Amino acid sequence: MKWILVLAAAFVLMITGCERSLDSESLEFDPPEEVPTPVALKIFHLADGMELEWQISDTPAVAYFNVYHALSEEAESYDYLDSTSDFSLTVTTLNAGQQYYFAVTAVDTNDIEGEQSAVISTRVGVSSIIINDNDEYTNSRRVSLDYAVPVTPLLVKISEHINFTDAIWQNYRRPESFTLSGGDGIKRVYALFRFEDGSESQSAVGDSIILDTRAYIDSTWFEPIDTDFGPGDTIMFYIDAAETDGEAFVSFPGLTRLNLYDDGGGIDETADDGIYTGRYIVPIDIELEDGLVTGSFTDAAGNEADDYPASQRMNIVVPVDEISLQAVAESSWQVRLDWSEVDGDDFVSYRIYRDTEAGVDETSELITTITSRTTLTYTDDNLDDNQLYVYKVYVYGSDGLVTTSNEASSTTMLNQPPSAVTIAVGLIDSLTIEISWSQNTDDDFVSYQIYRGDDPSVTDLTGQRLTIINGQATTTYTDFRYLPSETYYYVIYVYDRHGLKSEKSNVESTP
Repeated sequence: MKWILVLAAAFVLMITGCERSLDSESLEFDPPEEVPTPVALKIFHLADGMELEWQISDTPAVAYFNVYHALSEEAESYDYLDSTSDFSLTVTTLNAGQQYYFAVTAVDTNDIEGEQSAVISTRVGVSSIIINDNDEYTNSRRVSLDYAVPVTPLLVKISEHINFTDAIWQNYRRPESFTLSGGDGIKRVYALFRFEDGSESQSAVGDSIILDTRAYIDSTWFEPIDTDFGPGDTIMFYIDAAETDGEAFVSFPGLTRLNLYDDGGGIDETADDGIYTGRYIVPIDIELEDGLVTGSFTDAAGNEADDYPASQRMNIVVPVDEISLQAVAESSWQVRLDWSEVDGDDFVSYRIYRDTEAGVDETSELITTITSRTTLTYTDDNLDDNQLYVYKVYVYGSDGLVTTSNEASSTTMLNQPPSAVTIAVGLIDSLTIEISWSQNTDDDFVSYQIYRGDDPSVTDLTGQRLTIINGQATTTYTDFRYLPSETYYYVIYVYDRHGLKSEKSNVESTP
């Protein structure tokens, strides 16, 4: 009889709906507790998504939570997103730039879902901080901060410490001015945001810049030392600035600026070692006695060092009654020689001698004899690359007298491999194959060499060399096959006068 009364009371409870208590004092069970509603929803922006957090009043009554989302606060229904037994949920699957609305419900241990929480929303996106428009260097402690954020911030906290122990929340401004800590070096600035929609950034974003507030020159010098230079001589200048990526130059009476480089290319031996190098070939129209050589330097941050003079003075002399010879390397295989004209009707010839070290005389290699007195230039070619060549001109007269020029030297440029070409293959008919390629425009071009093989891995080692073409403007070649079904693969290499070859071209096959 007691169970009948209990069932009857339960039936009454079901049809009345709104009441949670019964008048009968004999009821021996409590009605179900109302499932608590999550409150205090909060959104935290992550580097790759966001995290939702909430609270609830009756923790033991809840088994898990359901999270819902929609693209509009007025949406008729919110889509199920995920479930969790925690009081937070990390979401990384949403579209950047989209506004989302979220709500959370609690589910009790009887799988009864409670009422939906209040709706909270934000726009998905990544936050970042930018110092001085992404400059690598600054020479001022005062820098400008800008931000990229998905939602307009209300407050921002800025610090050079990732734990923000020295920072307070301040009103958001864009751009923001910030003073870096003292001392040159890498500075990293962090930021946290509180957004107008109530969301926050969970972890700091940061950017770095190099603070460089001073530049100096450690030393300025030139080589060779203890030398009176003459026309055609090569002088190497150096500045040790102890930092890279700057601009360095030297000056002396008669030359206002000779740029020096720290790029490891050609005259500079080692890139980015803080030692800047320049080469100067003395012209025939300059004379200098105890000239002061001054080094100047501006670093990558824009700081100008105090000018620094070389410890040794420089002398450039013009020999009396001597032909002024100048040697200039024009390429990796050519040196151009220029000299002054001699006077007198007894001229017979100029004879030019060459060696690879100082001390040229008539026992050195004779490279040419010129019988025209007004011919004052000669290009020496077929030389080795990156090689020092030393020259001297001897002038022979009909009276038997010999006049010599100064000794001039120059180092040919370092040769680089030829530029590769791009090949294309087509058919004139089923047996006639037309090969064409882009033209190589290198000054030291010697030949195209075409190779043919039976598979796509053809190289000059595995393929058959079809031909050598020495005309740089020739960019086609015709090949033949015995059967239309035969497939050939072609590749082209370019060779220069030093014997270097290019990377192989692309491989193309017969259609």
